[in-house]
Amino acid sequence: MEKHPSIFNNVIGPVMRGPSSSHTAASVRIGLLARRLLGEEPAEAVFRFDTNGSVASTYRGQGSAMGLAGGLLGMSINHPGLMRSEETAAKKGLRIEYMTDDYGADHPNTYDTTVKGRSGKEISFTALSTGGGIIRLTKLNGKAVDDDLDYINPLMPVQIVRKPVLPFNNIDELTTLLNENGGTLSDHALKYESALGNIPEQKVFELSMEHLDIIKASIRNGLAGTSYPDRVLHHQSHLVYRKPQKGQLIPSDFTNDIIASVSAIMETKSSMGVIVAAPTAGACGTIGGVLNPVAIMTDKKEKEVAKALLAAGMLGVFIAQEGGFAAEEGGCQYECGSASGMAAAALVELMGGDGIMSLNAASMAMQNTIGMICDPVADRVEVPCLGKNIMAALNALAATNMTIAGYDHVIPLKEVIETMHDVGNAMDSRYRCTCKGGLSATKTAEKIYREINKL
Repeated sequence: MEKHPSIFNNVIGPVMRGPSSSHTAASVRIGLLARRLLGEEPAEAVFRFDTNGSVASTYRGQGSAMGLAGGLLGMSINHPGLMRSEETAAKKGLRIEYMTDDYGADHPNTYDTTVKGRSGKEISFTALSTGGGIIRLTKLNGKAVDDDLDYINPLMPVQIVRKPVLPFNNIDELTTLLNENGGTLSDHALKYESALGNIPEQKVFELSMEHLDIIKASIRNGLAGTSYPDRVLHHQSHLVYRKPQKGQLIPSDFTNDIIASVSAIMETKSSMGVIVAAPTAGACGTIGGVLNPVAIMTDKKEKEVAKALLAAGMLGVFIAQEGGFAAEEGGCQYECGSASGMAAAALVELMGGDGIMSLNAASMAMQNTIGMICDPVADRVEVPCLGKNIMAALNALAATNMTIAGYDHVIPLKEVIETMHDVGNAMDSRYRCTCKGGLSATKTAEKIYREINKL
């Protein structure tokens, strides 16, 4: 991950359609990058995936093929026609081939790419998906390159400046500022993103408000009902509102609101609706799913909620600095675990806590999720992803109240983040979103896979 991640490039976003930010959103950007590097309309494309990585086994189920076709056609990551992109590409005569073989890729999300234009011009490049829709170009026409692409517009929402002069560079420096001067995470998030992108703080705040609106819309759309033929779970986010009338549920309306909100966002995602990947699509239900019900319960204004979202983003920047959010690299602790910590930081700020309290709550929440594997059933980001998002949201709520009440978090956040990545590096590849272990490898999961793919 970049030395200085952007809140809206790398953490709270992208705004996208599709089941997976690491696969769908990143592959759209790889397709768009191919168009840009080629400099003309593409006619043929070949994408090669390493059999030992994640993409080889998930490029259909998690939307890489759909995203690559959309990007090659010039679609954005939230384009309404994305789900039909492969069909559209075929109609336009764009031939796309996917190959899998063992070529020793160093990263589990490696896209070895060759694209030919209508004039006969050909380019080749290697790009990596590093989590949350972020891509990295590592090789172009046989030569090694190193470009995080944040400087390239319009692949990313914030066009960051090179060698920015930042108010702080890491979690240690921010902690010192908070101890000396106080303030909230959102106060420092505004300054940080403003300096990183050379944009006014008001613009940063407006971006947070826009992202909050999308999160709230994804909850409304999910609760209203969604459908999509290629998914495991049907519409069920509304069910917790029916059963209490019959006295069948344990009384807890607030908890049920969180369960419903998290479920609604996840259902919107799985039906190709527009969502905010925060920090990934696989964990998109956690932050919004707990933040919105708490804001309603406590009668908070939208501006306060937008500041809390910035606090979540600021916390996520420090996680990104250590390596990113891709479950393919370190399991679901990188996704739902990170989201739980970010949500706790946001909730503390929403309830009037300062920046140090937000960091402590995040530490407590993330301690509880270290070691969480990623094992999606039938290649779909639904089961057990939904349950993990709900668990992460409720875990964030508990960590918030415990922190505000005065519970001791014991381990500093920096050490928790470092530990999470140490565990991720040691994790067996079967448990890192390859769909080769855990619940992915059960007989029932294999049966569902065959049924969905009509095998």
